Amino acid sequence: MFSIIMTLEDGLELIENYKKGLEKFLETLPEQAVQLGSEMIQILTLNSKNEIKNLESIQKALKRPQKYESGLSE
Repeated sequence: MFSIIMTLEDGLELIENYKKGLEKFLETLPEQAVQLGSEMIQILTLNSKNEIKNLESIQKALKRPQKYESGLSE
């Protein structure tokens, strides 16, 4: 068995890559309008933009300095 250890920087990079993927998806979405229909395009666009906002909030929270120690020891 092995343990996966992810640093804060690794996590932020993972979030940034996911965000870039969503942004690329949004760029190519209009090209799919004929197959998907305008209503589906609107839903996918809104969902993707909301997901990007959520990721940005997570990034801000992770970058914010901690105001307290957890009290847990390793």
